[in-house]
Amino acid sequence: MRLKDKVTLITGASRGIGRASAIALAKEGATVVAVARTQKDLDALVGEIEAAGGKAKAVVADVTDSAQVKKSVDDTVAELGRIDILVNNAGMGGYRPFLEWTEEDYDQIMATNTKSTWLYCKDVIPHMLKAGGGQIINVASVAGLQGYPSEAIYCASKFAQIALTQALDREFFERNIKVTAICPGGVETHFALGDGRTAGEDKLKGFSTAEDVAEAVVMAALPRERTRIVNIIMRPMNEAS
Repeated sequence: MRLKDKVTLITGASRGIGRASAIALAKEGATVVAVARTQKDLDALVGEIEAAGGKAKAVVADVTDSAQVKKSVDDTVAELGRIDILVNNAGMGGYRPFLEWTEEDYDQIMATNTKSTWLYCKDVIPHMLKAGGGQIINVASVAGLQGYPSEAIYCASKFAQIALTQALDREFFERNIKVTAICPGGVETHFALGDGRTAGEDKLKGFSTAEDVAEAVVMAALPRERTRIVNIIMRPMNEAS
């Protein structure tokens, strides 16, 4: 087990990439603190991890609320002593023409994708500095590397998330905090559905799986003394780069 007893807090853990990543990290021996809004889904995840011999804890929190974020971090450190790995995975988006988006949509997407990443980094980094280092993994998107039609707000949020990742990497790598952005293309999860996309479409069948991205999360999380991974770009086989 390459991550034995590493305390890992992961947001958006109840479904999709977050759920797959929580399971993959637990298989490597990490103690997983799974954060999401739905207790039922979190309990199912924790049950699956524990049934396989892993360690996990469910934390219900709104990742856009600063008080709830701080409490989830402080409670984790109080109970488990530290946070070795932070995975900012919570996200939302959609696919529709630019003029159909509302101000409320903008606020929700930016808060979920960008603000939550900033909040968790802000609250976790002081603990990592005290512990002598850590690993932060931000699950971003190829939509943070170039703009796409019908995804303008989502792209803006992911560009900001990647910029934050790069800034934190440059500010903290000399203090042994490694910060990685993982940028998948299309992934066959609930996230890819809606606004004209439905389950079972041929295009979705060609997308990457949540487990593919989870493997990248594990790779970024593995301890390395002389190397840090700053960016991982992933593309499904049916998508051009």
